[in-house]
Amino acid sequence: IDKKNKGSNPINDFLHSKNLKPVFIYDNVDKDSVRKNITKETKGLSGIYMILNKETLSYYIGSASTGRIYSRFTSHLIYFKGSKMVKNSVKKYGLHNFVFIILELFPEIVNQENNKQLLNLEDFYLKSLLPDYNILTEAGSSFGYKHTEITRIKMKTNYSEKRRQEIGNLNKGKSFSPETIENMRESALNRDNINYTEPSILNMKKNSKAIIVKELNNIVYGEFNSIVDTAKALNCSTKTIQRTL
Repeated sequence: IDKKNKGSNPINDFLHSKNLKPVFIYDNVDKDSVRKNITKETKGLSGIYMILNKETLSYYIGSASTGRIYSRFTSHLIYFKGSKMVKNSVKKYGLHNFVFIILELFPEIVNQENNKQLLNLEDFYLKSLLPDYNILTEAGSSFGYKHTEITRIKMKTNYSEKRRQEIGNLNKGKSFSPETIENMRESALNRDNINYTEPSILNMKKNSKAIIVKELNNIVYGEFNSIVDTAKALNCSTKTIQRTL
């Protein structure tokens, strides 16, 4: 069931309680027809997505760059290469108990210049909604997202009207018509692929700065050549590193 079929009442009730007005809602994600729908409807798009457990109402929030939404879906829910919390929950409750939701579309083709805006948008949703599956992962423990179980429960209980309004206001005037979404998709699919020459790649490496990671006492933990190397060393995602730079 996608947004056009309105999904089930518990899902709608949950979204209403958070003042969320998603672009697409995909229920029954264990079915091939639904997965094909996700592929077709999100092709060439970017934005913020949510993975919702219908049984527990626990959820995960992430961002996907242009043309990567379906890849993020399969990474988390099919191939289990994403969140460990999502992986364990899918194995416990079954794929049929999960919903894949596109909360918001990013209006531009994601590139090196505007990628930070997409991450900032994701950060807003993370800090406003405090998703269980994000908070409890070890990946974010050094970057301000780890909380004790008691604190987490208090935060969920105190989901204030102010934060509901902030979420609601975020999308005011930003709803896209089907025609606009199609134009965004076409623009992304028709973009020229950038083919860097070998000298260009060497020049970029030469001018790139090393990432120095320090502990809280200001002692240097390590120095790394790239975001990918840093993420591997700290056992977290590259997006976590990008948000801290």
